[in-house]
Amino acid sequence: MFTKVIYIALLFLLAGCAPLPAKPGFSDVQSLVGARMSEPIAWRQSDSERIAHQAQVTEQLKSPLTLAAALRIALINNPRLQASFEKLGMDFGDLIQAGLPPNPSLGISLRSSSVGVGREFSLVQDVLSLLTLAPRKRLATSLFEQTKLETAEQVLQLATEVKKAYFVAHAQRDAFELAQSATGIGAAAAELAERQYQAGNIGKRELALQQEFHARAVLESAKKQLAAAESREQLSQALGLSSGQRTWQLAASTPPPSDEIPELSVLEAKALAERYDVAAAKKRIERSADALGIANRFRYLSVLGLGVSYSRETDGERVRGPQVELGLPLWDRGQGNRLRMESELRASERNLEARALDTIGDVRNAHARWSNARQAIQHYRNTLLPLHERIVAETLKFYNGMLLGVYDLLLARQNQFNAQGDYIEAIKSYWLAKADLERATGGGTLGAPTHVDEPAPKPEPPPAEHQHH
Repeated sequence: MFTKVIYIALLFLLAGCAPLPAKPGFSDVQSLVGARMSEPIAWRQSDSERIAHQAQVTEQLKSPLTLAAALRIALINNPRLQASFEKLGMDFGDLIQAGLPPNPSLGISLRSSSVGVGREFSLVQDVLSLLTLAPRKRLATSLFEQTKLETAEQVLQLATEVKKAYFVAHAQRDAFELAQSATGIGAAAAELAERQYQAGNIGKRELALQQEFHARAVLESAKKQLAAAESREQLSQALGLSSGQRTWQLAASTPPPSDEIPELSVLEAKALAERYDVAAAKKRIERSADALGIANRFRYLSVLGLGVSYSRETDGERVRGPQVELGLPLWDRGQGNRLRMESELRASERNLEARALDTIGDVRNAHARWSNARQAIQHYRNTLLPLHERIVAETLKFYNGMLLGVYDLLLARQNQFNAQGDYIEAIKSYWLAKADLERATGGGTLGAPTHVDEPAPKPEPPPAEHQHH
């Protein structure tokens, strides 16, 4: 029996000396994320890894920033994501600790009397902790698996934030360039009006109208410039870029949509089956139920210790024998703890129901916005933009025939710019809704890839002034 105890002690001692993994659970998170997206993730822990990743970021920023490059940078450089990876190490540490038996306790007492000094030694092992070792390790393992799912979910959430910030930055840049073109039209109209006023061809009212039009165009261009700058900063923040790294350039504009929208029922089923936060909520229910079962099994056993004692009495007599410590369940039988666990289990079940309802709502809302934006884009491309092109072309004919003035032509151009601005906004709404829908259905890619870059169509520059005006 004594030999078995020695073997068990040595086994636990060797287990405690085993090397710990540097990045526990990270390979599983990589597999979970890899099932949804192709861009790799990295967990940097040392200065050398940080320097290597910064070199990769610097190299990526040398070229115009595409969506794929933005995702690659964020997934290795975002500090909040790196902090979330450390939760894996924390929970793995709890898992290791849960699998370790408690240390035995050594008791020493001295007694003195007129005849001499007595000594007593005791060595007691907490047996109850040994009995609950396997259940505690099982709970810690379940928590670690839940953390892996939640970490993968955070990676996908960051990817969605980067996508949306990228699309917004593109749209705001295109809107600013369009506003600059509109300002050019206003400046041309104001300059022409000033010359006509000096020549006596128009009055103060007509001059003021054209100057007011130009002033408003300048103000609108300044607003668009600010929005473009703010969107760049938001994207830089999501990428985790420092102050010296924020001089990057965007690639060409995002393309108009060309993919079909999947059926709503298919997307709802996909979301409930593939979202990692739903899987994590289910794992939380399993762990809560397991913890409650353990508490119920051991509710009458609070303390159980086995050991040996040795004493030398004051008269010199030596006494040795086994020692047992047993907690008496008179008042504390874990009633409050079990009540809390029961409530926690029910709360976990209700949270899963709420998560499922929120998931369905997210899918339906994003699907509706995606479908609406796609229809709007088709309407702009097939109807409104061609109509404005036709209006400008016909106005130019009348202008060349001296039947309409230059201000009529400039107004037609301005209306064309306004339609183009609405078209850019519709494209932005489309990609944002698609990113939200991809996120709501589990983080994968729906339809055509979103990293293809090509310029969106833009109106022609304003016409040159004719001699007869």
